Amino acid sequence: MFSRIENHLKKRFDSEQFTYKQLRDMFFPLVMDQLFIFIIGMLSSAMVASSHEGAAAAVMLVNVIGALAYALFSAISMGGAIVVARAKGANDPERVRAAIGQSANLSLILASVLAFLLYVFADKLIVFLYPNAEEIVINSAVTYMKVYVLSFPVYAVFNVIFSSFRSLGDAKSSLVLTIVINVAHLIFSFIFINHMHLATLGAALSYLTARILGMIFGFIWLFRPHNGINVRLKHFFTFNLSIISEIRVLGVPFCFEQLLFQGGMLFVQRYLSHLPTAHLDAYSIAASIFNLYYAFAYAMTAMAGTVCGQCVGAKHIELARKYAKDLIWAGRWVMIFAIVVIMPLTPLILNLYSPSEAARPIIYISLMIGALPMPVIWGDAYIIPSATRTAGDATFTSIVSLVALACGRMSFGYLLAIPLGMGVAGVWLGQLIEWIIRAVVMTRRIKTDKWIKV
Repeated sequence: MFSRIENHLKKRFDSEQFTYKQLRDMFFPLVMDQLFIFIIGMLSSAMVASSHEGAAAAVMLVNVIGALAYALFSAISMGGAIVVARAKGANDPERVRAAIGQSANLSLILASVLAFLLYVFADKLIVFLYPNAEEIVINSAVTYMKVYVLSFPVYAVFNVIFSSFRSLGDAKSSLVLTIVINVAHLIFSFIFINHMHLATLGAALSYLTARILGMIFGFIWLFRPHNGINVRLKHFFTFNLSIISEIRVLGVPFCFEQLLFQGGMLFVQRYLSHLPTAHLDAYSIAASIFNLYYAFAYAMTAMAGTVCGQCVGAKHIELARKYAKDLIWAGRWVMIFAIVVIMPLTPLILNLYSPSEAARPIIYISLMIGALPMPVIWGDAYIIPSATRTAGDATFTSIVSLVALACGRMSFGYLLAIPLGMGVAGVWLGQLIEWIIRAVVMTRRIKTDKWIKV
Protein backbone atom coordinates (compact mmCIF):
# COMPACT_ATOMS: atom_id res chain seq x y z
CA MET A 1 0.00 0.00 0.00
CA PHE A 2 2.76 2.45 0.98
CA SER A 3 4.70 1.69 -2.20
CA ARG A 4 1.57 2.39 -4.26
CA ILE A 5 1.11 5.75 -2.52
CA GLU A 6 4.80 6.53 -3.04
CA ASN A 7 4.55 5.77 -6.77
CA HIS A 8 1.47 7.96 -7.09
CA LEU A 9 3.24 10.85 -5.37
CA LYS A 10 6.28 10.45 -7.62
CA LYS A 11 4.10 10.66 -10.73
CA ARG A 12 2.35 13.72 -9.36
CA PHE A 13 5.35 15.71 -8.11
CA ASP A 14 8.33 14.71 -10.26
CA SER A 15 9.29 17.38 -12.84
CA GLU A 16 12.28 18.90 -14.62
CA GLN A 17 12.65 21.35 -11.69
CA PHE A 18 12.10 19.10 -8.65
CA THR A 19 11.76 15.46 -7.75
CA TYR A 20 9.25 14.05 -5.29
CA LYS A 21 12.16 13.08 -3.01
CA GLN A 22 13.44 16.68 -2.96
CA LEU A 23 9.99 17.98 -2.01
CA ARG A 24 9.54 15.31 0.64
CA ASP A 25 12.94 16.11 2.11
CA MET A 26 11.95 19.78 2.13
CA PHE A 27 8.53 19.21 3.70
CA PHE A 28 9.42 17.23 6.82
CA PRO A 29 12.07 19.66 8.13
CA LEU A 30 9.62 22.52 7.45
CA VAL A 31 6.92 20.81 9.52
CA MET A 32 9.39 20.09 12.31
CA ASP A 33 10.63 23.67 12.01
CA GLN A 34 7.15 25.13 12.47
CA LEU A 35 6.13 22.63 15.15
CA PHE A 36 9.25 23.47 17.09
CA ILE A 37 8.52 27.21 16.88
CA PHE A 38 4.93 26.82 17.98
CA ILE A 39 5.49 24.19 20.67
CA ILE A 40 8.18 26.31 22.30
CA GLY A 41 5.96 29.37 21.94
CA MET A 42 3.08 27.44 23.46
CA LEU A 43 5.17 26.33 26.44
CA SER A 44 6.43 29.88 26.92
CA SER A 45 2.86 31.21 26.73
CA ALA A 46 1.79 28.61 29.27
CA MET A 47 4.51 29.81 31.66
CA VAL A 48 3.33 33.40 31.27
CA ALA A 49 -0.35 32.46 31.65
CA SER A 50 0.33 30.56 34.86
CA SER A 51 2.34 33.44 36.41
CA HIS A 52 -0.67 35.65 37.22
CA GLU A 53 -4.12 36.50 35.86
CA GLY A 54 -3.93 39.00 33.05
CA ALA A 55 -0.33 38.15 32.05
CA ALA A 56 -1.37 36.19 28.96
CA ALA A 57 -3.73 38.98 27.94
CA ALA A 58 -0.94 41.58 28.35
CA VAL A 59 1.44 39.60 26.16
CA MET A 60 -1.27 39.11 23.55
CA LEU A 61 -2.04 42.86 23.39
CA VAL A 62 1.63 43.78 22.91
CA ASN A 63 2.22 41.00 20.36
CA VAL A 64 -0.45 42.53 18.16
CA ILE A 65 1.39 45.87 18.28
CA GLY A 66 4.65 44.03 17.62
CA ALA A 67 3.10 42.40 14.59
CA LEU A 68 2.62 45.87 13.09
CA ALA A 69 6.36 46.41 13.39
CA TYR A 70 7.12 42.95 12.05
CA ALA A 71 5.01 43.82 9.00
CA LEU A 72 7.64 46.30 7.84
CA PHE A 73 10.82 44.29 8.11
CA SER A 74 9.07 40.99 7.39
CA ALA A 75 7.98 42.52 4.07
CA ILE A 76 11.65 43.08 3.25
CA SER A 77 12.45 39.54 4.33
CA MET A 78 9.64 38.14 2.18
CA GLY A 79 10.67 40.21 -0.85
CA GLY A 80 14.27 39.16 -0.38
CA ALA A 81 13.27 35.51 -0.04
CA ILE A 82 11.45 35.62 -3.38
CA VAL A 83 14.48 37.24 -5.03
CA VAL A 84 16.68 34.51 -3.53
CA ALA A 85 14.34 31.77 -4.80
CA ARG A 86 14.19 33.30 -8.29
CA ALA A 87 17.98 33.69 -8.43
CA LYS A 88 18.37 30.06 -7.33
CA GLY A 89 15.98 28.94 -10.09
CA ALA A 90 17.91 31.06 -12.62
CA ASN A 91 21.20 29.53 -11.39
CA ASP A 92 22.67 32.93 -10.42
CA PRO A 93 24.60 32.35 -7.14
CA GLU A 94 26.06 35.87 -6.94
CA ARG A 95 22.59 37.37 -7.04
CA VAL A 96 21.57 34.96 -4.26
CA ARG A 97 24.39 36.24 -2.08
CA ALA A 98 23.68 39.90 -2.87
CA ALA A 99 19.95 39.46 -2.13
CA ILE A 100 20.70 38.02 1.32
CA GLY A 101 23.02 40.91 2.17
CA GLN A 102 20.63 43.61 0.91
CA SER A 103 17.65 42.13 2.76
CA ALA A 104 19.58 41.95 6.03
CA ASN A 105 20.74 45.57 5.75
CA LEU A 106 17.33 47.00 4.98
CA SER A 107 15.62 44.92 7.68
CA LEU A 108 18.14 45.98 10.33
CA ILE A 109 17.69 49.70 9.57
CA LEU A 110 13.90 49.58 9.65
CA ALA A 111 13.72 47.37 12.73
CA SER A 112 16.06 49.66 14.66
CA VAL A 113 13.97 52.75 13.90
CA LEU A 114 10.75 50.96 14.88
CA ALA A 115 12.23 49.61 18.10
CA PHE A 116 13.28 53.12 19.16
CA LEU A 117 9.86 54.64 18.46
CA LEU A 118 7.90 51.87 20.18
CA TYR A 119 10.15 51.97 23.24
CA VAL A 120 9.76 55.74 23.65
CA PHE A 121 5.97 55.75 23.22
CA ALA A 122 5.16 52.41 24.88
CA ASP A 123 3.08 53.82 27.78
CA LYS A 124 0.97 56.17 25.70
CA LEU A 125 0.42 53.65 22.93
CA ILE A 126 -0.85 50.88 25.23
CA VAL A 127 -3.25 53.21 27.06
CA PHE A 128 -4.51 54.72 23.79
CA LEU A 129 -5.16 51.39 22.09
CA TYR A 130 -6.65 49.55 25.05
CA PRO A 131 -8.38 52.15 27.28
CA ASN A 132 -10.89 49.60 28.56
CA ALA A 133 -8.36 46.96 29.63
CA GLU A 134 -7.89 46.36 33.35
CA GLU A 135 -5.04 48.13 35.15
CA ILE A 136 -3.09 44.93 35.80
CA VAL A 137 -3.15 44.15 32.08
CA ILE A 138 -2.04 47.70 31.13
CA ASN A 139 0.90 47.73 33.56
CA SER A 140 2.07 44.26 32.53
CA ALA A 141 1.77 45.16 28.85
CA VAL A 142 3.92 48.30 29.19
CA THR A 143 6.62 46.40 31.10
CA TYR A 144 6.65 43.63 28.50
CA MET A 145 6.70 45.98 25.53
CA LYS A 146 9.67 48.10 26.59
CA VAL A 147 11.99 45.10 26.68
CA TYR A 148 10.35 43.11 23.88
CA VAL A 149 10.93 45.81 21.23
CA LEU A 150 14.69 45.77 21.93
CA SER A 151 14.80 42.34 20.26
CA PHE A 152 13.44 43.64 16.93
CA PRO A 153 16.76 44.53 15.22
CA VAL A 154 18.50 41.23 15.98
CA TYR A 155 15.37 39.27 15.08
CA ALA A 156 15.07 41.12 11.76
CA VAL A 157 18.56 40.02 10.71
CA PHE A 158 18.02 36.47 11.95
CA ASN A 159 14.73 36.28 10.05
CA VAL A 160 16.44 37.20 6.76
CA ILE A 161 19.05 34.46 7.24
CA PHE A 162 16.36 31.95 8.21
CA SER A 163 14.12 32.84 5.23
CA SER A 164 17.05 32.71 2.81
CA PHE A 165 17.91 29.12 3.71
CA ARG A 166 14.25 28.17 3.31
CA SER A 167 14.00 29.87 -0.10
CA LEU A 168 17.05 27.97 -1.29
CA GLY A 169 15.29 24.73 -0.41
CA ASP A 170 17.68 24.10 2.49
CA ALA A 171 14.98 23.35 5.04
CA LYS A 172 17.42 21.44 7.24
CA SER A 173 19.50 24.55 7.90
CA SER A 174 16.40 26.60 8.71
CA LEU A 175 15.40 23.82 11.12
CA VAL A 176 18.80 23.98 12.84
CA LEU A 177 18.44 27.74 13.31
CA THR A 178 14.91 27.29 14.63
CA ILE A 179 16.05 24.71 17.17
CA VAL A 180 18.84 26.96 18.43
CA ILE A 181 16.74 30.09 18.94
CA ASN A 182 13.68 28.32 20.34
CA VAL A 183 15.53 26.04 22.75
CA ALA A 184 17.30 29.15 24.03
CA HIS A 185 13.92 30.90 24.31
CA LEU A 186 12.46 28.01 26.31
CA ILE A 187 15.46 27.81 28.67
CA PHE A 188 15.48 31.54 29.33
CA SER A 189 11.69 31.59 29.74
CA PHE A 190 12.01 28.96 32.46
CA ILE A 191 14.79 30.90 34.17
CA PHE A 192 13.17 34.34 34.00
CA ILE A 193 9.50 33.35 34.48
CA ASN A 194 9.46 30.22 36.62
CA HIS A 195 12.70 30.56 38.57
CA MET A 196 13.04 34.34 38.93
CA HIS A 197 9.23 34.99 38.85
CA LEU A 198 9.53 37.97 36.51
CA ALA A 199 6.22 37.20 34.68
CA THR A 200 5.81 39.39 31.57
CA LEU A 201 9.22 41.03 32.06
CA GLY A 202 10.74 37.55 32.07
CA ALA A 203 8.93 36.68 28.84
CA ALA A 204 10.37 39.77 27.16
CA LEU A 205 13.89 39.12 28.48
CA SER A 206 13.78 35.55 27.19
CA TYR A 207 12.90 36.82 23.70
CA LEU A 208 15.69 39.38 23.77
CA THR A 209 18.38 36.96 24.99
CA ALA A 210 17.35 34.10 22.69
CA ARG A 211 17.20 36.33 19.61
CA ILE A 212 20.67 37.76 20.25
CA LEU A 213 22.04 34.22 20.45
CA GLY A 214 20.01 33.25 17.38
CA MET A 215 21.44 36.08 15.28
CA ILE A 216 25.00 35.21 16.30
CA PHE A 217 24.47 31.54 15.47
CA GLY A 218 22.70 32.48 12.22
CA PHE A 219 25.78 34.37 11.02
CA ILE A 220 28.04 31.49 12.04
CA TRP A 221 25.84 29.06 10.10
CA LEU A 222 25.65 31.36 7.07
CA PHE A 223 29.42 31.92 6.90
CA ARG A 224 30.42 28.34 7.62
CA PRO A 225 32.71 26.81 4.95
CA HIS A 226 31.34 24.56 2.22
CA ASN A 227 27.67 25.45 2.74
CA GLY A 228 27.31 26.19 -0.98
CA ILE A 229 26.24 29.83 -0.53
CA ASN A 230 29.62 31.52 -0.06
CA VAL A 231 28.25 34.73 1.44
CA ARG A 232 30.93 37.20 2.51
CA LEU A 233 30.83 40.37 4.62
CA LYS A 234 31.07 42.50 1.47
CA HIS A 235 27.58 41.36 0.46
CA PHE A 236 26.18 43.12 3.55
CA PHE A 237 27.87 46.43 2.72
CA THR A 238 27.43 46.62 -1.06
CA PHE A 239 24.18 48.12 -2.33
CA ASN A 240 22.71 46.61 -5.48
CA LEU A 241 20.00 48.91 -6.81
CA SER A 242 18.36 46.29 -9.03
CA ILE A 243 17.94 43.92 -6.09
CA ILE A 244 16.70 46.72 -3.81
CA SER A 245 14.18 47.67 -6.52
CA GLU A 246 13.00 44.06 -6.87
CA ILE A 247 12.63 43.71 -3.10
CA ARG A 248 10.68 46.99 -3.07
CA VAL A 249 8.28 45.89 -5.83
CA LEU A 250 7.62 42.57 -4.10
CA GLY A 251 7.75 43.80 -0.51
CA VAL A 252 5.89 47.14 -0.51
CA PRO A 253 2.41 45.70 -1.30
CA PHE A 254 2.98 42.98 1.29
CA CYS A 255 4.15 45.62 3.76
CA PHE A 256 1.00 47.70 3.32
CA GLU A 257 -1.08 44.53 3.49
CA GLN A 258 0.53 43.49 6.76
CA LEU A 259 0.34 46.99 8.26
CA LEU A 260 -3.37 47.27 7.45
CA PHE A 261 -3.92 43.64 8.42
CA GLN A 262 -2.36 44.14 11.83
CA GLY A 263 -4.22 47.42 12.13
CA GLY A 264 -7.36 45.38 11.59
CA MET A 265 -6.20 42.94 14.24
CA LEU A 266 -5.68 45.88 16.60
CA PHE A 267 -9.30 46.77 15.98
CA VAL A 268 -10.22 43.16 16.83
CA GLN A 269 -8.17 43.34 20.04
CA ARG A 270 -9.74 46.66 20.89
CA TYR A 271 -13.30 45.39 20.72
CA LEU A 272 -12.26 42.21 22.51
CA SER A 273 -10.84 44.33 25.32
CA HIS A 274 -14.45 45.09 26.27
CA LEU A 275 -14.79 41.45 27.33
CA PRO A 276 -13.74 40.19 30.79
CA THR A 277 -10.09 39.22 31.35
CA ALA A 278 -11.05 35.52 31.40
CA HIS A 279 -12.33 35.85 27.83
CA LEU A 280 -9.14 37.62 26.71
CA ASP A 281 -7.06 34.86 28.29
CA ALA A 282 -9.24 32.25 26.54
CA TYR A 283 -8.67 33.93 23.17
CA SER A 284 -4.91 34.12 23.79
CA ILE A 285 -4.67 30.47 24.86
CA ALA A 286 -6.81 29.21 21.96
CA ALA A 287 -4.64 31.17 19.49
CA SER A 288 -1.50 29.69 21.04
CA ILE A 289 -2.76 26.09 20.81
CA PHE A 290 -4.09 26.71 17.30
CA ASN A 291 -0.52 27.33 16.19
CA LEU A 292 0.01 23.56 16.28
CA TYR A 293 -2.38 23.27 13.34
CA TYR A 294 -0.71 26.23 11.67
CA ALA A 295 2.62 24.39 11.84
CA PHE A 296 1.44 21.94 9.20
CA ALA A 297 -0.35 24.62 7.17
CA TYR A 298 2.59 27.03 7.16
CA ALA A 299 4.91 24.25 6.03
CA MET A 300 2.80 23.93 2.89
CA THR A 301 2.71 27.68 2.23
CA ALA A 302 6.48 27.90 2.79
CA MET A 303 7.00 25.09 0.28
CA ALA A 304 4.78 26.90 -2.22
CA GLY A 305 6.92 30.03 -1.96
CA THR A 306 10.17 28.12 -2.42
CA VAL A 307 9.01 25.72 -5.14
CA CYS A 308 6.99 28.19 -7.20
CA GLY A 309 9.63 30.89 -6.76
CA GLN A 310 12.35 28.66 -8.18
CA CYS A 311 10.03 27.60 -11.03
CA VAL A 312 9.36 31.26 -11.87
CA GLY A 313 13.10 32.01 -11.75
CA ALA A 314 13.68 29.15 -14.20
CA LYS A 315 10.85 30.57 -16.39
CA HIS A 316 8.63 27.50 -15.90
CA ILE A 317 5.42 29.41 -15.20
CA GLU A 318 3.01 26.57 -15.99
CA LEU A 319 4.99 24.31 -13.71
CA ALA A 320 4.59 26.88 -10.91
CA ARG A 321 0.82 26.81 -11.49
CA LYS A 322 0.79 23.00 -11.45
CA TYR A 323 2.80 22.81 -8.23
CA ALA A 324 0.47 25.31 -6.54
CA LYS A 325 -2.51 23.08 -7.31
CA ASP A 326 -0.64 19.92 -6.30
CA LEU A 327 0.42 21.45 -2.99
CA ILE A 328 -3.19 22.40 -2.26
CA TRP A 329 -4.17 18.77 -2.84
CA ALA A 330 -1.38 17.56 -0.58
CA GLY A 331 -2.24 20.21 2.00
CA ARG A 332 -5.77 18.83 2.41
CA TRP A 333 -4.40 15.45 3.49
CA VAL A 334 -1.78 17.07 5.68
CA MET A 335 -4.42 19.09 7.56
CA ILE A 336 -6.66 16.02 8.01
CA PHE A 337 -3.68 14.25 9.56
CA ALA A 338 -3.00 17.24 11.83
CA ILE A 339 -6.59 17.31 13.09
CA VAL A 340 -6.66 13.56 13.75
CA VAL A 341 -3.42 13.77 15.75
CA ILE A 342 -3.80 17.08 17.61
CA MET A 343 -7.51 17.29 18.42
CA PRO A 344 -7.53 14.33 20.88
CA LEU A 345 -4.51 15.83 22.68
CA THR A 346 -6.23 19.18 23.33
CA PRO A 347 -7.31 18.43 26.95
CA LEU A 348 -3.75 17.42 27.84
CA ILE A 349 -2.26 20.47 26.12
CA LEU A 350 -4.78 22.75 27.79
CA ASN A 351 -3.60 21.66 31.24
CA LEU A 352 -0.29 23.43 30.55
CA TYR A 353 -2.06 26.79 30.68
CA SER A 354 -4.14 26.26 33.83
CA PRO A 355 -7.09 28.27 32.42
CA SER A 356 -10.08 29.17 34.55
CA GLU A 357 -13.19 27.01 34.34
CA ALA A 358 -15.00 29.85 32.57
CA ALA A 359 -12.32 29.97 29.86
CA ARG A 360 -12.18 26.23 29.06
CA PRO A 361 -15.40 25.87 26.99
CA ILE A 362 -14.56 29.07 25.08
CA ILE A 363 -11.17 27.61 24.14
CA TYR A 364 -12.66 24.29 22.95
CA ILE A 365 -15.29 26.01 20.82
CA SER A 366 -12.69 28.37 19.30
CA LEU A 367 -10.37 25.50 18.34
CA MET A 368 -13.17 23.53 16.71
CA ILE A 369 -14.33 26.53 14.67
CA GLY A 370 -10.76 27.20 13.56
CA ALA A 371 -9.40 23.70 12.91
CA LEU A 372 -12.19 21.61 11.41
CA PRO A 373 -12.65 23.69 8.19
CA MET A 374 -8.91 23.89 7.45
CA PRO A 375 -8.62 20.85 5.12
CA VAL A 376 -11.29 22.34 2.85
CA ILE A 377 -10.41 26.05 2.89
CA TRP A 378 -6.86 26.76 4.05
CA GLY A 379 -4.88 25.66 0.98
CA ASP A 380 -6.91 27.69 -1.52
CA ALA A 381 -6.85 30.71 0.81
CA TYR A 382 -3.10 30.73 1.57
CA ILE A 383 -1.09 28.38 -0.67
CA ILE A 384 -2.31 30.07 -3.85
CA PRO A 385 -1.32 33.60 -2.68
CA SER A 386 2.10 32.27 -1.66
CA ALA A 387 2.54 30.97 -5.20
CA THR A 388 1.17 33.98 -7.09
CA ARG A 389 3.39 36.42 -5.18
CA THR A 390 6.46 34.70 -6.61
CA ALA A 391 5.29 35.70 -10.11
CA GLY A 392 4.92 39.34 -9.04
CA ASP A 393 1.18 39.35 -8.30
CA ALA A 394 1.76 41.10 -4.99
CA THR A 395 -0.71 44.01 -5.21
CA PHE A 396 -3.81 41.99 -6.11
CA THR A 397 -3.03 39.36 -3.48
CA SER A 398 -2.63 42.04 -0.81
CA ILE A 399 -5.93 43.72 -1.76
CA VAL A 400 -7.78 40.40 -1.52
CA SER A 401 -6.25 39.75 1.89
CA LEU A 402 -7.32 43.14 3.22
CA VAL A 403 -10.86 42.98 1.81
CA ALA A 404 -11.27 39.52 3.34
CA LEU A 405 -10.05 40.82 6.71
CA ALA A 406 -12.43 43.80 6.58
CA CYS A 407 -15.39 41.57 5.78
CA GLY A 408 -14.35 38.74 8.10
CA ARG A 409 -12.85 39.43 11.51
CA MET A 410 -13.38 43.19 11.46
CA SER A 411 -17.05 43.29 10.35
CA PHE A 412 -18.66 39.91 10.92
CA GLY A 413 -16.31 39.19 13.82
CA TYR A 414 -17.34 42.38 15.61
CA LEU A 415 -21.02 41.86 14.82
CA LEU A 416 -21.01 38.30 16.13
CA ALA A 417 -18.71 38.92 19.11
CA ILE A 418 -20.14 42.13 20.60
CA PRO A 419 -23.66 43.10 19.42
CA LEU A 420 -24.84 39.47 19.05
CA GLY A 421 -23.06 38.45 22.27
CA MET A 422 -21.11 35.45 20.94
CA GLY A 423 -17.85 36.70 22.48
CA VAL A 424 -14.60 35.07 21.42
CA ALA A 425 -16.35 32.44 19.26
CA GLY A 426 -17.65 35.27 17.06
CA VAL A 427 -14.11 36.32 16.20
CA TRP A 428 -13.23 32.80 15.08
CA LEU A 429 -16.36 32.64 12.94
CA GLY A 430 -15.32 35.97 11.41
CA GLN A 431 -11.93 34.42 10.62
CA LEU A 432 -13.68 31.53 8.88
CA ILE A 433 -15.60 33.98 6.67
CA GLU A 434 -12.28 35.68 5.89
CA TRP A 435 -10.75 32.38 4.73
CA ILE A 436 -13.73 31.59 2.51
CA ILE A 437 -13.49 34.96 0.72
CA ARG A 438 -9.76 34.49 0.10
CA ALA A 439 -10.25 30.93 -1.12
CA VAL A 440 -13.01 31.79 -3.60
CA VAL A 441 -11.17 34.75 -5.14
CA MET A 442 -7.70 33.18 -5.31
CA THR A 443 -9.01 29.91 -6.79
CA ARG A 444 -10.48 31.92 -9.67
CA ARG A 445 -7.31 34.02 -9.96
CA ILE A 446 -4.85 31.17 -10.50
CA LYS A 447 -6.98 29.73 -13.30
CA THR A 448 -6.27 32.87 -15.34
CA ASP A 449 -2.95 34.34 -16.51
CA LYS A 450 -3.50 37.68 -14.77
CA TRP A 451 -1.26 36.70 -11.84
CA ILE A 452 1.78 36.25 -14.10
CA LYS A 453 3.68 39.56 -13.89
CA VAL A 454 7.19 38.36 -14.85
